[in-house]
Amino acid sequence: MKAYSLDLRQRVVRAYERGQDSIAQLAAHFGVGSTFVKKMLRQQRESGDLAPRPRGGGRRPSLSPRQRQFLRRKVEREQDISLAELQTYLRESARVEAHVSTISRALSALDLPRKKSR
Repeated sequence: MKAYSLDLRQRVVRAYERGQDSIAQLAAHFGVGSTFVKKMLRQQRESGDLAPRPRGGGRRPSLSPRQRQFLRRKVEREQDISLAELQTYLRESARVEAHVSTISRALSALDLPRKKSR
């Protein structure tokens, strides 16, 4: 979800400071949640800045780029290899324990086929 614009954030805080409406009424007027209004008031009070804060970035991948390259090379050499066989390969060659769903997601991110041919 994209952050609300700085302009909207400033208008919400200005309207509250003028004492026009309650937090709930402001939220309804601007089409935002009351939690957002409270958050903007707290952010203004604590830092004086209403700019959106940077995002956290999410969880880091379980497999390192080097381990993903192990997978890439193995799948390119043996296209019919199963996820369980890849799991064993990673355990033995890279000394890493990875669940088959982790391996499946890594293959998908590498844009490699995951299905065995008939």
